Amino acid sequence: LRLVEGVEPDALAGLTVPIVVTSSHHGSFLHQQKLPMPCAWAMGHEGQGISDDLMARASLKMRIDQPGGEESLNVAAAAAICLHASALAQH
Repeated sequence: LRLVEGVEPDALAGLTVPIVVTSSHHGSFLHQQKLPMPCAWAMGHEGQGISDDLMARASLKMRIDQPGGEESLNVAAAAAICLHASALAQH
């Protein structure tokens, strides 16, 4: 697992794995989607989310189902949920 912060979208052009982004408003629900392995997860700031440029580069857009109507999760909580889903997808 390699974590990188503050990467500019242009720096992702050389990736050879699909980019998976999280969004509170777009994409498939995480628990309903088959995740590619390996993949690169990209997460935005709480409130601001992912930039339009990064959203356009994404291979998959994922939402975390939030019963009760919460708009977004803390990015650390969202990352933990997404990385756990990736770990489960490997088995």
